[in-house]
Amino acid sequence: MTDPSAPPLHVELLATGDELLTGQILDTNSVWLMDRLWDLGVMARRKTLVADDRDDLAAALHETTSRSDLVVMSGGLGPTEDDLTAEVVAAAMGVPLELHEPSLEAIRERFRKLGREMTPNNAKQARFPRGATVVPNRFGTAPGFSVRLGRAELVALPGVPVEYRGLSEEWLLPRLAARAGATPAFRLVKLFAVPESHADQAMRPVMDDPRNRGVRFGYRAHWPEIHVKWSAAPASAGATSESAETRANEILEQVRGIFGDAIFAEGKDELAPLVVAQLTRRGERVALAESCTGGLVAELLTRVPGSSSVFDLGVVAYANQAKTGVVGVPNDLLATHGAVSEPVARAMAEGIRRVAGSTWGIGITGIAGPTGGTPEKPVGTVYVALAGTSGTEVVHRVWRGDRDRVRKTTAYEALDMLRRATRG
Repeated sequence: MTDPSAPPLHVELLATGDELLTGQILDTNSVWLMDRLWDLGVMARRKTLVADDRDDLAAALHETTSRSDLVVMSGGLGPTEDDLTAEVVAAAMGVPLELHEPSLEAIRERFRKLGREMTPNNAKQARFPRGATVVPNRFGTAPGFSVRLGRAELVALPGVPVEYRGLSEEWLLPRLAARAGATPAFRLVKLFAVPESHADQAMRPVMDDPRNRGVRFGYRAHWPEIHVKWSAAPASAGATSESAETRANEILEQVRGIFGDAIFAEGKDELAPLVVAQLTRRGERVALAESCTGGLVAELLTRVPGSSSVFDLGVVAYANQAKTGVVGVPNDLLATHGAVSEPVARAMAEGIRRVAGSTWGIGITGIAGPTGGTPEKPVGTVYVALAGTSGTEVVHRVWRGDRDRVRKTTAYEALDMLRRATRG
């Protein structure tokens, strides 16, 4: 096992592909891997994006491998002319590409199982720099490979997310865990609608506590979620004699006390799956009447496997006629208070609950923008109502941001209200 007092691993990520730099595709692979690295107590030092250009790739390889212990490279392992990774790595090493017969046969077999003909250019995916360690790929056609280059180990993985993550889980992360040695104790809490600056200020007493010297704290702003995370080093590498787990858990108790109900999840848990799990445990069901969110709450819920056991009905009641004819909102409420109002949100929640015969009813109405606001009801004004057996709760918010931000925050508000009502 690696000495825990040794310097931390210097890890960099190198992602390749024109599509990543034109905005056609987001680099979700690097985000995913950085999250998994954090679980091992390793924080990536840099991430580099490079186009499918030989000179740029060669320069990036030279820079990253000259200063890092590990470089994880993604993309460029396909069969086409612009897939340059193996070729450029071999040139940087000063070695030729060599055909790896087991990989070629595995590619042929994959095509046979798919009932498709293997074209000659697919053989390119079985050619690797001389001396490379080949990483078999049971998730796709392109194997990965590992070489020594500069001061670093360079691991090249396919860019297709299911393949990248599969090879990382099976091959890369276990080896990295062994190399990193003792793993810090990691904790994460997720907050709803708490600005990052407020979270940081609230955490100051914890972060400044001398007992937490050597604990690494971090934040991730993913509005309307804010993630607060920390990792406590093993005792032999830290400044205290207590175990890393004990220290991490003591901090967790402090953080729970600071943020209270604003914490909607801990660790890898997500809001919608938590709500579905809580409803399932209680044997309860929910129905939705959405206006400004346009069915976004229903979308979040139905992404969760098994949500059919708790979700009865979702109505996007944009027009006033839908609010009255489908959900049962009285005309006089709309005439007196307007569609965006507390009484209408309340009537929507109670009406959809009655129509569906559900345990819970959610009603949402608001002005998502960018137009439609007034001085009395500016853009971002929303009302969210939750109706249940004990009555109806309504919250009024004025969210800032563009249309997507207002809609997403409002959808999270509705789910968070349901989470709070069904916990325990």
